Amino acid sequence: MWSELIAVIVGLLIGAVGVWVWLKKRGGPSGSVEQLQKENARFREEVNEHFVQTAELINQLTDSYKAVFDHLSEGADKLVDTDTVRDRMPRVTSQEVRLKHIGAPQDEKSE
Repeated sequence: MWSELIAVIVGLLIGAVGVWVWLKKRGGPSGSVEQLQKENARFREEVNEHFVQTAELINQLTDSYKAVFDHLSEGADKLVDTDTVRDRMPRVTSQEVRLKHIGAPQDEKSE
């Protein structure tokens, strides 16, 4: 019985020393303040890069949609009789819908 208790205590001590040595090697349980600051700065930079790339991809998507809308608008101007379209398309509002202005800079939209 005593030998089992001593074995358990010795095992716990060896385990505690092993954990202590392992934590010391990697910089403690939560790392040094400097290490945490570096990790935080790296994370913030990754977040910044992620959102910059997301914005660039959304801009590319917007440009693609604008190109499709411009293509459709030009095709409609060339290929479709305006009176026929007005007669067949329901009016949602009294304001005319202009696809050419989608994606245009703010000063061009107000024209």
